[in-house]
Amino acid sequence: MISVISLGIITSLFKGYGDDLDSHGLILSFISIYEKGVYSPSRFQGAPVAEILYGYLGYNYGSFPGSFLSYIFFIASIILILKIFLKEKYFKEYVLLFIFTCISNPVLFLNNTNPSDFPLSLFLFSVGFYFFRNNYKLLAITFFTLLIGTRIEFTLYLLFIFIYEFYYNKKKSKEIINIFIFSFVLGSLFYIPILLKNDFSLSFITSNSSSMNFIPRIVRFVYKSYLSFGVFSSLLILVFFLRNIKNIKNIFLKNKDLMGLILLISFVFIYMPTKTSIFSLAIILSYVILFKTIDKKMYIYILIFLNLLYYLISYQVLEIRYKNSGNCDPIIAVDGKFVFNIDKGYLAKRNKFMKNQIECASYQFGSKSQKYIEGKKMK
Repeated sequence: MISVISLGIITSLFKGYGDDLDSHGLILSFISIYEKGVYSPSRFQGAPVAEILYGYLGYNYGSFPGSFLSYIFFIASIILILKIFLKEKYFKEYVLLFIFTCISNPVLFLNNTNPSDFPLSLFLFSVGFYFFRNNYKLLAITFFTLLIGTRIEFTLYLLFIFIYEFYYNKKKSKEIINIFIFSFVLGSLFYIPILLKNDFSLSFITSNSSSMNFIPRIVRFVYKSYLSFGVFSSLLILVFFLRNIKNIKNIFLKNKDLMGLILLISFVFIYMPTKTSIFSLAIILSYVILFKTIDKKMYIYILIFLNLLYYLISYQVLEIRYKNSGNCDPIIAVDGKFVFNIDKGYLAKRNKFMKNQIECASYQFGSKSQKYIEGKKMK
């Protein structure tokens, strides 16, 4: 456990404010409220809870507390998700191995250690779901409310969970309905400022990919899913799933909520194939299926090795042409062609990307730009 904590400290010191495009928006939103008394949402509909939490931490204490807190959120989410879907005796046997499997995936790990709303929403969902499954109604409502106030699209996942539980546990139907109504109503209160700002119009809810056709969406979904699972590990997982299709089918039949969540998250990612962070929960749930299927730990050890290899070395199968060429221009893919090249590891590429993102985001802080670059408090 000491090694896990040490890794979190090192990662948090290394990442600064991270490379999530929304991280700086959270702080800017807090600064606007605190210094000007004006609410300026970090994106379209905003992320009120994350804007308050990460904005406050970044403004008063710098990047480290937010990054380290995200790391703790990520580890806690991994543990809770496994505990929800795995029997207790297997949970005790596999929990540490499951943590290392998730950490070994560089895309999953680096996405969810940014001081942003993604690891926070993952944590709130996991805790709320755990309390909901264990009949802690008030605690479930509390965390679901905060979840809706953090990332509104998670309401879809909550709705699925409630419908599933309502269908399979009709004896508690009234309780389930009450939990959902209270969570949704209370969570919606966080968005009153943005509703007032837009005269109660919902036109601010949109997506950058709303104009994309179906085929480009699917292509981007497949390619980004392949990258998210890892350029080496994706092939192993695909082969493993195909060779164990009967066992996996049985697992899905016994755990329809698990299957339904993965499919729903995939549909959301198809509609918004932008940040791979959106797919994080689906990756973790897919690992749960893997752990429920394996009969030999050797497969997991191979998966971890291939994940770690991806940190150091990679290969390229698709050369993408982008609309803009400037370092701080929006990343918009317009074309691509199949190639095969040995490439740098994901860590080196992500580190270069992160430094560029931090520098580009710093321009929005004016006189405080150098503080943002150095990860210092923005006060």
